[in-house]
Amino acid sequence: MIEQEKDSLIKLKRLSSDDNYYNIVFKKTERIASAVFYILSYIEVNETTKIHHSNLSDKAMSLHESVSHTLMLYVHEASDKIFALQHALVVLESALELALAGRVITPDVLGSIKEEIELVLRYVRNHYTDGTIVGVSAPTVSAATLTTAARPVTPRRQRPVIPKNDFSSDAVLVYSDLNDRTTRIKTVLEAKPDATIKDLSDIITDVSTKTIQRDLNSLIESGQVVREGERRWSRYSMVK
Repeated sequence: MIEQEKDSLIKLKRLSSDDNYYNIVFKKTERIASAVFYILSYIEVNETTKIHHSNLSDKAMSLHESVSHTLMLYVHEASDKIFALQHALVVLESALELALAGRVITPDVLGSIKEEIELVLRYVRNHYTDGTIVGVSAPTVSAATLTTAARPVTPRRQRPVIPKNDFSSDAVLVYSDLNDRTTRIKTVLEAKPDATIKDLSDIITDVSTKTIQRDLNSLIESGQVVREGERRWSRYSMVK
């Protein structure tokens, strides 16, 4: 009788505790959004570019919000409720296509980010849905694709010269405002408690490590985040 009751229990698991989902879908999607923000910080806003700039910014933030919401889904709910994430990825891809047509970004930038978008779409379709095709399948790409995607497009005036493909440079200026950054940091910490600076910088790639550290210090001072350990051994979690 006891064994039968055991077998009848359903183990509920959220996507946030699914390592494959966290590493392949959540981290890659956040890096896609970060790459778009990084590129936007190099686009000079004028009458020609402002529509595309605003559109890409909105779509990248919507993508961040969509993938953040999926972390709270139970695994058995994914096939019915993960459509919003798929839709946000496709919408961002469309916005990038329009930006290319408007000569705001280059074909190389579009191709690199598009490959990552389609890789995530394919993985979601194959592992978390019933196989419904939302995006177009793409060949496997290297882990360095997003780094390539982050090459500057049109440098803003008075920006420091940043080494090519250097995400960690202290010279990187912040595109998103403080509230947006801290929201993204808290999202990562909720999905991955006891995260290190490296864990955060692997996902939030549009700002420097020192900027993330400053934001963490502000969150600690406001009582939202707690730190354990010192210096390189420090780990951060949301205050429960």
